[in-house]
Amino acid sequence: DAAAGSNTSARAVLTLVRGAGRGVSAARNLGLAAAGGEFVAFLDYDDLWPPARHSILLDALLTHPARGASFGRVRMRFEPGVPETAAALGLEGKHISELVGSGLYRQALVIAVQGFCEEMHLREDADFHLRLVEAGLDPLLCEADSLIYRRHEANITNDEAAVQRALSDLLRRKLKRQRTREP
Repeated sequence: DAAAGSNTSARAVLTLVRGAGRGVSAARNLGLAAAGGEFVAFLDYDDLWPPARHSILLDALLTHPARGASFGRVRMRFEPGVPETAAALGLEGKHISELVGSGLYRQALVIAVQGFCEEMHLREDADFHLRLVEAGLDPLLCEADSLIYRRHEANITNDEAAVQRALSDLLRRKLKRQRTREP
């Protein structure tokens, strides 16, 4: 979803872009390449945006032009048959900026960090967020709901071992970037 405009009456423009099925990071990067607006937002196929989320996050960025992204709170929705785990419940009502669907970003900032790492298939959103922070992102937190995160039986994050491997990869990548910046 790419939204462009210079005032609060800006309209979101939705464009469907077909890719080669190379994963979520490649799909997001393909969308970024096709986006033409000043602002971009990301939504995974299984999550939802609450009403008015775009206008609230956009108003915040237009009011604070030096900020690179605005984020709202995350709400959880558990599908039937999916247990309400303590970890997932810990996200409820919080600002979780690494969940990219909760934010609205200035496209220039996203391009400056070269989008999403296509080698990563899990925790790629956390890697993206860390690189934004390393590039100077000062997140603007809005007191509004901006993402409904669905927990269902097909969530890739249900695989605890894969999540742990991805977390190790995430930390390894961060340390590597840190080492290359040190004199």
